[in-house]
Amino acid sequence: MPKNILAKIDVQTAFMASRCVIAAEQLKLFRKLEGKELTAAAIGRLTGIKGWRQRPFLAALMALGLLKKRGELYRNSALAKKYFIKERSKYWTEIYSGECIEEYQAFSVLDEMLTSGRGYESISGIKRKNYLDLMQENRAWAKGFTNMLYHLHQTVAKALAENVNLRKYNKVLDVGGGSGVMSMALVKRFPHLIAAVLDLENVCRAARELIKEQGLSKKIKTLTGDMNKDLPDGYDIIMLCDTDNPDLDSLTRIYNKLPDGGLLILVDYFASEDLTAPFLRLMWQLRSNRFWLMTRKEAKQIVKMAGFRNIRMKNIFDESWMIIGQK
Repeated sequence: MPKNILAKIDVQTAFMASRCVIAAEQLKLFRKLEGKELTAAAIGRLTGIKGWRQRPFLAALMALGLLKKRGELYRNSALAKKYFIKERSKYWTEIYSGECIEEYQAFSVLDEMLTSGRGYESISGIKRKNYLDLMQENRAWAKGFTNMLYHLHQTVAKALAENVNLRKYNKVLDVGGGSGVMSMALVKRFPHLIAAVLDLENVCRAARELIKEQGLSKKIKTLTGDMNKDLPDGYDIIMLCDTDNPDLDSLTRIYNKLPDGGLLILVDYFASEDLTAPFLRLMWQLRSNRFWLMTRKEAKQIVKMAGFRNIRMKNIFDESWMIIGQK
């Protein structure tokens, strides 16, 4: 968002601006307006926005730099086209904006969470299913979530491929690999590689579609399985990307599966030593029921404890860190 607009938003009322953006996404306003110039009434008919609320809501989006107006006609701004259309898929609109609403509701009782020691679910009485249960039970949700992460992780995947040398290796096991976006980037950079994405069946189904779209079905296969159980043999690279904090048991199991000289690759948003970054992970920690933030130093240490050597850590993109260890 432009700095001149941000400068006008008070930190204590910034949630109002954020909530306007989330509402627009939930109503699919930017996608429905793409390539069009429409009146407020026409936008209201497309999105369901009623009566007098049309003009002030659209004016709020203009004030945030997301809409432009010519006469009585509204259109997406360059910022909205870039952020909500070009850089984000329809799945981002459907899944991520819904998650933002859940987080908004949780943080509305943050003071009570802090002083009572209780989590949001306990305070609200709302029991939210975890991601694994949703993935297993809801095929459509699994597809949407997997596709959202495919688009979200494009830049990180490219950065990973540019920061590793895998010419001496042959087979990658992408554990909890979701859409397969990381494996895609690696096999494109190193065409001799073949890869397997290990994940839940509904996730693998969505991943196979994406892999096929990229013309990589002969290079990347999917394996249905549980990343917390026994892993398949025959891979000289085992990779974990954005799969939550690694634990010693999991890393030891990976170590035992790799051949001598085999490679472990971790990519995640590990915390700074003072826990102030990444900020979004810090916010998620506040609404959690347990302390789970792992610092970069702790992550590197646990890789060492699992038996790996020649350990290398690098900030590869924004707040994403890569850790590589060799058996």
